Order: sequence, then structure tokens, then C-alpha cells
Amino acid sequence: MWWIFMADEQASSRSGSLARRCAAGSQDAGRSVSRQTSGISVRRVSTVLSSSFIAAPNLLSLQDDRRDVAMGRRPARCYRQIKNKPYPKSRYCRGVPDPKIRIYDVGMKKKGVDEFPFCVHLVSWEKENVSSEALEAARIACNKYMAKFAGKDAFHLRVRVHPFHVLRINKMLSCAGADRLQTGMRGAFGKPQGTCARVAIGQVLLSVRCKDSNSHHAQEALRRAKFKFPGRQKIIVSRKWGFTKFSRADYLKWKSENKIVPDGVNAKVTPWMPWTSGEPSTWKSFLAYNCLGISGVD
Repeated sequence: MWWIFMADEQASSRSGSLARRCAAGSQDAGRSVSRQTSGISVRRVSTVLSSSFIAAPNLLSLQDDRRDVAMGRRPARCYRQIKNKPYPKSRYCRGVPDPKIRIYDVGMKKKGVDEFPFCVHLVSWEKENVSSEALEAARIACNKYMAKFAGKDAFHLRVRVHPFHVLRINKMLSCAGADRLQTGMRGAFGKPQGTCARVAIGQVLLSVRCKDSNSHHAQEALRRAKFKFPGRQKIIVSRKWGFTKFSRADYLKWKSENKIVPDGVNAKVTPWMPWTSGEPSTWKSFLAYNCLGISGVD
């Protein structure tokens, strides 16, 4: 009977090594050892150990994968209405992602004020939030059309609004067992997700200045850019001279009288003085009367 005891000792030693290998996560090694051993008890031990030590890590990894599932970006229609106060980036609001739009002046932005007299605006007709993605898409659409049909040297496009308002999101899990991993609406302030611009009714979104010969191209470019924004917008042809605040008639009149000075893309009116007319007798009389209190000086 001594060989029976030797077989039992060998089986027990093999089952111990099998348990250690299964605990280390080697399922294939456990199966190979279970085939080599003879005895129903050893096979049962290998089955129990493999199910207890190998299935549990797989379950944990599955839960970890469910936690790390990438969520899609929340649509901008969820943030369209202006409800809260402005929430800009500050030392209290950190970790804000950069806005998608980085360029606000496109085209010949260094052209003088006399080069591009025509100006057209894209005006918002609703009070809403406009995301930085929408601003970038509209800028690209308008720039491509103007560069193709009018020429890249024949216009100046300017984005008139900036996305300073920070949007927040309280991420919610939708997988199985989500109620055990999150706390619902407890502490639901949210983390920064993106930025947007707070736009009022009648506020200008985009402006294009160009020559009068390219006016129809500028209007068509803004019409195409209008589809990138939510809500309603209107294309309004400005009566001003370029990006200035002066009407065309006043600008031409003051320019002929040397009362206006170009200042980059804008212009400024010089203060009226008698010597601007170029008559020495006039400005001498003016200085004598105001500075010396003498009248009738020639």
C-alpha cells in the first residue's frame, strides 16, 4: 500500500503548485498541470481556483473599462440660452480649455482706411451663447469664399465677438452600476468644458471691408457664414466708411478739407483750429485775441 500514499503525496504537491500558478493568473499552466495529474479532486481544485482567481480580475478590468469610456461632446444647443452671470476664466476658474478660434483678423488687416471703403456686417438677431467652435467655422467659411472669388488681398475680415464665457459640464455615467460610482446631483457644479461668447440682439458678429467692386462677394460670404451660427442673423450693409464711425459723405468731405487723419484701419478727426484753413491773418488774429486779449492784429 505504500505506493498509494506516494501517489496521494504527489497529487497534493501538484495541487499546491497548481493553486500557486492559478493565483498568479496563469490559466493555461493550470490546465496543463490538471491534465497531467490523475484524480478527480485535483481537477475540481483547478476548476475552483481558476474561476475564483482569474474571473475576478477580468470583472474588475471590465468595470475599469466602463469607467474610462470616452463620452461624446455635449451639443452646443444645451448651452444656447443665456441663463447665468458671466463666468470668465480666472484664478478661481482654472483648467479651462483653449477656445477653438485663435485668429480674429483675416486678410489684409494692414491696409489703410482709404483702401477698403465698403463694409458689411453679420448681426445677431437673438440673445444667445455662440460657441467658439461656431465662430471658428464661420470665420473659415467666410475666409475661403472671399479668398477664392475676391482674392486673398482684396478684403479684411474681423470677428467682432470673443468667447470669454466658460461652459461647465457635470459628467454622468450611463453604464451598468453607475449608481454605485457617482453621487447624482450632489456637488454638481461641473468642470470647464469649453468657451462661448454672450451675444445680444443687434450685436455684430462678423465684419468685412473691401472695395465696392467686391461688395456682392462679401455679402455672399457672410450669407454662407450665417449657417454656422444658431438662431437668426441678418446681413446689413453699413453706411459708414470701412470700419470707421463716419459716414461716407462726412469722410469724403472732411478728407477734402484735411480735417481727418488716417489711423490704420480707422481714422480720427483733427480738432478744428483757424490755422487749418492756411490763412495767416486768420490764425494770427485768433492767437492775439485768445492769448493776448488784443483784437485787430494783422
